[in-house]
Amino acid sequence: MRELLSEALKKINSASEALIKYYQLLEDKVKLLTEEVEQKKRLLSSIIESIDIAVVFFDRDGVIRLVNKAAEALFKINAQEVIGKRKLPIKIEDEKVYPLNSEKGFYAILSETEVFDLEGNRTGKVFLCKDITRIRELEAENERNRRLTAMGSLVTKIAHEIRNPLGSIELFANMIAEDLKDSIYGEYARRISTSVRVLRNTLENMLSFTKGINPKKELFCLNDLIIELKEEFKEFFSKVGVEINLDLQDKIEVFADYSLLKQAIVNLLVNAYQAMPEGGVITLSLTKDNDYAKIIVKDTGYGIDKEIIDRIFEPFFSTKDKGSGLGLSITHSIISAHEGKIQVSSELYKGTEFAIFIPQR
Repeated sequence: MRELLSEALKKINSASEALIKYYQLLEDKVKLLTEEVEQKKRLLSSIIESIDIAVVFFDRDGVIRLVNKAAEALFKINAQEVIGKRKLPIKIEDEKVYPLNSEKGFYAILSETEVFDLEGNRTGKVFLCKDITRIRELEAENERNRRLTAMGSLVTKIAHEIRNPLGSIELFANMIAEDLKDSIYGEYARRISTSVRVLRNTLENMLSFTKGINPKKELFCLNDLIIELKEEFKEFFSKVGVEINLDLQDKIEVFADYSLLKQAIVNLLVNAYQAMPEGGVITLSLTKDNDYAKIIVKDTGYGIDKEIIDRIFEPFFSTKDKGSGLGLSITHSIISAHEGKIQVSSELYKGTEFAIFIPQR
């Protein structure tokens, strides 16, 4: 009996040792699996936080449980402030997303997907949002470039066909104005000449835009150019209630393209005139600014809204019902081609000032 009991105890001890070893193996395996799960969780978290797509997870009760960094940036939110709530502080309207704490929206691709566990039970849903504003801008730019390319060749042909007859009209109008300068018909002829000159400048803008700008530089006095422009425009301006004044402090010479600079300033004068439909004052100033000649065209018109002032040099951008929207763009291109710069300052209902800087050498 004692031997049987001893044998039974040995078997029990042996079984206990086996159970202990098996339990240790299970513990090691659970530890490895736990580490593997944690590693995968960290990897998944890193991926979610690294992508540029906003990811928001709602549990089965519709409560927000996860918000990644991209969502915080796009929706202008703090994850800790929205986790636990049932709604994101955003408004979706016409393919655009508007964060509630921002007036500016963005174009986006949106997606909502139900999430299920391995047993097929619904655990919630994930909301995805991708900002495609830049893609939309590139698409619009490509479409505009395509249309401009198609239009360019047509505009060039038309402008060349029209420019020569206009030159003849202007020449004969000037001759008639000179012959009949003391009669009302001479006045009519001068008005025709001025109108033709403005129209020719529009054509020159179109040609410059389509063929590019290559200055043919020569040395000349800027004062002479400014005085010439005043003489050309003063009679026309006086008829529409616009006074043009000069402020020429120094005699300044520049090495530049006379015709192109004249075109650039004419564009600014026309722009100033159009900004004063009820009349006003245009001041043309000329000074030195270090190594630059500084030309200022200042008007007393209705000014430019600060929300659009950054766009006024864009081709075809215009706030007027009439006009090509090329004048300021061509002026900017002409000044850039001379390695100069142009600055604008404006105040609504008080006027606008354009400052052109041209290198003297």
